[in-house]
Amino acid sequence: MASTKISKALTSTGVRLPPLPTIRDLVKLYQLRAIKQLSQNFLMDERLTDKIVRAAGNIRDHYVLEVGPGPGGITRSIIRQNPRHLVVVEKDRRFMPSMEMLAEVAQPFMRMDIVQGDILDYRIENAFPDCPQHDWMDGKRAPVHLIGNLPFAISTRLLINWLRDMSLRTGAWSYGRASLTLTFQKEVAERIVAPILSDQRCRLSVMNQIWSKPELRFMISGRAFVPKPEVDVGVVTIVPLRTPLTQVHFDTVEKVIRHIFSMRQKYCRRCVSNLYPPAGREELTELTFKKASVDPLARSFQLSVDECLRLVEAYDELSRQHPEIVGYDYRAPKAKGGLLTGEGAGGEIREVER
Repeated sequence: MASTKISKALTSTGVRLPPLPTIRDLVKLYQLRAIKQLSQNFLMDERLTDKIVRAAGNIRDHYVLEVGPGPGGITRSIIRQNPRHLVVVEKDRRFMPSMEMLAEVAQPFMRMDIVQGDILDYRIENAFPDCPQHDWMDGKRAPVHLIGNLPFAISTRLLINWLRDMSLRTGAWSYGRASLTLTFQKEVAERIVAPILSDQRCRLSVMNQIWSKPELRFMISGRAFVPKPEVDVGVVTIVPLRTPLTQVHFDTVEKVIRHIFSMRQKYCRRCVSNLYPPAGREELTELTFKKASVDPLARSFQLSVDECLRLVEAYDELSRQHPEIVGYDYRAPKAKGGLLTGEGAGGEIREVER
């Protein structure tokens, strides 16, 4: 009888949950102190969690994966919008009781799965077994949404991983053009959407704008979080482009863009030259800029996405002509015999924030 009342309350209005302990009460009840090493900051204000979920658009009868739900503030806001299937991925086992309580409340009218594990290891392509694949070129996006108040420590790494999946149409993008609605530190959020000539223009800006349309929706004061972070937080939505701006493999694009922005105030020629071994470096660098029709004396933040991609395509062409340059890493220590060690598969991302 109680479950029937809960179901009616939720499905008829889509905005009300039955009486539950507040997030603050749960934090006190289970002594859920935020762990600094895990970059945990709890968002208590339901008006703000509702606003984050609304930024994702219509999720009713859709498939939602929430990253790092913590005590469940955003989770409640998601449930109120009646998705068909919600999966929450939480590394910290201390939050399992509050997640289980919400799953019990949601059970009469929707499916909610709790995954206790690391989102970096989770295979999203297995999250929604009954979600049909959607044509990537269709005007309608796939009814799949990734939402989360991301831990600051892994937000950039996670985003780059997801952009790679997006480019390969794997993971969440095996279902079609799934969307992202995520929180980032203010500066990182601004970097993601930064246009040419912006002070915040960086690797993240260009990488996101090659495969998606990122939009900074709104800012949240750090005062809204417990404990209060030292910075404000930006909410960003990221929607995949139907036609990406390049067909070059993601790993090659990431490698070249990372080099272009490795020394922000230096001429691009200096940055790009580090892609090549000392033997032939000058000649190959000159040829790269010639093929790309890009000014070698420009600085990275002065380059458009198109100019960056022309450099990527020039490097890709040269690397196929000279396979020996593919594994070169100018930062790698010299091995015995004076040979330089190669770069790891996919390239190591050294600049976490940029």
